Amino acid sequence: MRNGVLGRFRVSVNRLVGAWVWLLLVGFALVMALPAGAFAESHKGDFYKEFMLIGGYSDVEQWIGGDMMMQKNSVGFEYYRKFSDEYGDYMTLDLQMRFGYDTRFSSNDAFGFEIHNAWLDFNTGIGSAFRVGHFQPVFGLETEVDTHATLLQTLAMQNIGFKHDWGIGYRGLLGEYDYQVGAQVGSGMSILAEDDNYLLTGRISASPERDEEIGLSVLYGQTLQPMQNWSIPKPMLKSNESILKKRVGLDYQCPLWLFDFKTEGAIGQNDGETVGGALAQIEYTLPEDQDTKLKLQLKYWSNDLDKKNAADITLQPVFERKFSEALTFRASYYHDLYSPGQEDRAVVLQLYYFGK
Repeated sequence: MRNGVLGRFRVSVNRLVGAWVWLLLVGFALVMALPAGAFAESHKGDFYKEFMLIGGYSDVEQWIGGDMMMQKNSVGFEYYRKFSDEYGDYMTLDLQMRFGYDTRFSSNDAFGFEIHNAWLDFNTGIGSAFRVGHFQPVFGLETEVDTHATLLQTLAMQNIGFKHDWGIGYRGLLGEYDYQVGAQVGSGMSILAEDDNYLLTGRISASPERDEEIGLSVLYGQTLQPMQNWSIPKPMLKSNESILKKRVGLDYQCPLWLFDFKTEGAIGQNDGETVGGALAQIEYTLPEDQDTKLKLQLKYWSNDLDKKNAADITLQPVFERKFSEALTFRASYYHDLYSPGQEDRAVVLQLYYFGK
């Protein structure tokens, strides 16, 4: 355990954050409990239903129910609403939850609720807003790419260990640049306080040309490593000790001939060990069929750059077909090209619905 004045301050901050987060959840519950008339079109509120069916076969795990791609069989919803007055929008609310089944655990531990987005944005000026609640740490490509239901994931899990966290954030303009900062508890889906955990992130980005964006990110904090993605019940931890993480990352997106191209890289430390990695991803939309996409991602990560055998290299092509605006089918082949542990190959199929 880390002691001292700084440690006691972090524990106090975590307790304070936990208190107002639960108050925030009560506020969300009250909003959702309003009668149907309260969701009139004039309030710009949208309610979406969501379900996911996913499964496949892995050389190592045999029959699987997702998990490898950070997805699982689940049902859920999203409620998104803007609040306006005669001067324009002044607040935005987003609440996104799932009830899921994790095949990696026994029946008693396999079911749980996931709170993904649960935040309020308060507009503070043109291009600026203050955010409070459960949202993505502002680091890397995950800040700009929606991976909520996709089979291809960014480096967020390798860098942070989770994709959402409780806390406060701010975004604004700095000349021609956009910037975002976040201060969060460092525990992920649920609010946990162990070994002075916290997380600080920041990202600054520029769009020198249309459809092109480059971002520079930094990360510092002591984060916990949950074994499950549940918000309720509280997830089990790999360890009661937090990991001191430091990162610098660079991400880039642009059109590349007939393709959409995305890449990111990051380097830093986990408790003094030098870690880092990168990914490159291309997407191709069939010209004669805009509802069909082909994607390919190559990912490299090492938990110890000083050791050659600590690296993990994966290749993952994905076929994606939209049957309608709300219903999407995906098929993926996952290949562990090199791994310090047991190499794996897997085929995964997914049917995903997200609509009103």
